[in-house]
Amino acid sequence: MDKRQRTNLIYEGANVKRMLRTGWQRLGDNEEGVGEHSFMTAVIAYLLAREINAAGDKSRNVSMEKIMLMSIFHDFHEGRTGEMDKVAKLYMTRHEDKANEDIFKGVDDELLMLLNEYEARKTLDAQVVYEANVIAFGVECKILMEKGNTHAKEWMDANSKRVRLPESIELMTSLAATDSQDWWKDIREAIHEEFAK
Repeated sequence: MDKRQRTNLIYEGANVKRMLRTGWQRLGDNEEGVGEHSFMTAVIAYLLAREINAAGDKSRNVSMEKIMLMSIFHDFHEGRTGEMDKVAKLYMTRHEDKANEDIFKGVDDELLMLLNEYEARKTLDAQVVYEANVIAFGVECKILMEKGNTHAKEWMDANSKRVRLPESIELMTSLAATDSQDWWKDIREAIHEEFAK
């Protein structure tokens, strides 16, 4: 990759980072960016991959490098195609494969192959990233539910049915049952104790 291509790819990434996901507008809440969603997908995919690999079943081993690259770049094409929610997809066609090819062919052919693998969803690596993508959506739905958005539960329930891997099902179930503010409950209690002194 020459320096000009590298620079342009970074600026294209900055464009993707700024784009908002459109589906949240239908729920009347949330302004999650595509880059924010990709970050959450990568975090979740990493945790799922670690759990799968830790189980020790060599037939189910996944490549952490592939998982991370797919996660980070799985929606990169949206900088060119736009981010399209499920309602819009009923009426419009988006050519992710062409956009990915125009972005990466001759620039990073290995990454292009990984993104094609992701879109085909025939490997365990691709399935892990796809399900992490779905779970990342679920995280946002859960937070909206806690804010009182009564419609977010419908989307949370529907998306829970899209995950198939046992690790993904367990994680989605756990996320749905856990208060999103529990991660810092002990810290809050310590702060409150400090305030009481």
